[in-house]
Amino acid sequence: MAKQHGNKDREKEKEVRRRRRFWDAVQLVLGGWLSCKFNYSFDKSFEPADIEGPVLVAINHASAYDPLFVGAAFKNKPLTFIASESILRGKWGPFLNEHLSFIPHRKGARSSRTALIAMKRMKKKGESIFLAVEGEQTWNGRPHPVMPYTGKLVKGSGATLVTYLLEGAYLSAPRWSLSTRKGKVYGRPAGVYSPDALMEMTDEEVEQLIARDLGFDTWEWQKSRPEGPVIYKCTKGGNADGLERSVFTCPSCGSSGMLKSQGDSIGCRCGFKVRMEDTGFFEAGGPFETVADWEESDRKKLAERMDEMGRAVGEDVVFTDDGVVLHRIEEGHSDEEAARGKLALRFAGEKFILSIGDYSFDLKEITNMTMVLAGRIVFSDKSGYYELLSDKKNRTNLRKYVIARDLLVKE
Repeated sequence: MAKQHGNKDREKEKEVRRRRRFWDAVQLVLGGWLSCKFNYSFDKSFEPADIEGPVLVAINHASAYDPLFVGAAFKNKPLTFIASESILRGKWGPFLNEHLSFIPHRKGARSSRTALIAMKRMKKKGESIFLAVEGEQTWNGRPHPVMPYTGKLVKGSGATLVTYLLEGAYLSAPRWSLSTRKGKVYGRPAGVYSPDALMEMTDEEVEQLIARDLGFDTWEWQKSRPEGPVIYKCTKGGNADGLERSVFTCPSCGSSGMLKSQGDSIGCRCGFKVRMEDTGFFEAGGPFETVADWEESDRKKLAERMDEMGRAVGEDVVFTDDGVVLHRIEEGHSDEEAARGKLALRFAGEKFILSIGDYSFDLKEITNMTMVLAGRIVFSDKSGYYELLSDKKNRTNLRKYVIARDLLVKE
């Protein structure tokens, strides 16, 4: 028995050394690559390695590159990443899992289990954790609420909390965009809080503190800069390419699903067209100033439409999209195709029903539903855990289904 324990300990030590070597090797090129690609820099007066013991790094989730931005700034403090389990099902999943430390989280499922695993890793193994406390990357440049259980996780970890703010990351790689942009990204600590100080707060107070430190609004930041807004240059394509994956209602004719982007502009078959500037703002004189304004209008119009359907008699269609695949996700980060074809959201029998193939889900009975990047929805209900995947080529807007579910549940 002692020999078996000894072998396990040696294997764990080898794993730790392998991951540290990989972390150090990546650091040799990471900072320079990010600087070249995004004009990224960070506060070098802050040295994470000076903090004794494990650190919980809470960030505002602005882009898919956030782990790299923070990793470059924490090069002397290797981090364990709480990340979507979809990463482990991807092409690079096995390699990344072997060479980096991950805590897989099922987006679209309850987060309490993930929080317990993270606390154990920090308290028993002394690992430092990277956590996007908003849970989801912003679509519109404005912050999301802090995830449930975050305060409990922070206090229960016994770690030092570092709230780390990323400025300009959203405009460098908007979630809906088909390309990245070079402009300005800057990382800095917003606050550093000792375990003793955190224990004097309630869970809610910790979450309020994090929301205050990381509540970054891209548009207010752009407007407040004395030297003027930052210019972001696309590496390919145009500023508006892919925007129809985020917004979905034409402000001119009111139709849904008819928007199409090309280059710097997005328009509708009715003749409406608007241009996006290099600053991320829409051209002056248009119906909206920012993507966030357009999204707010989308939500309002969809809420009104669903309310009308809910009070009417009979059946109606909210949305349909072709070329969608439904996967059923099993334990062990495996999945199998369950259906393929047209995804539809309908109002029938006094319920909003999400359907594809032979599968139907009562939208109100879905316990959690969220997006992964721009072309995947993950969700769970009493029958299991699922993923909806769209074809990148047709730029399907899956997000409108998530918004519809959010509006229905929040009634």
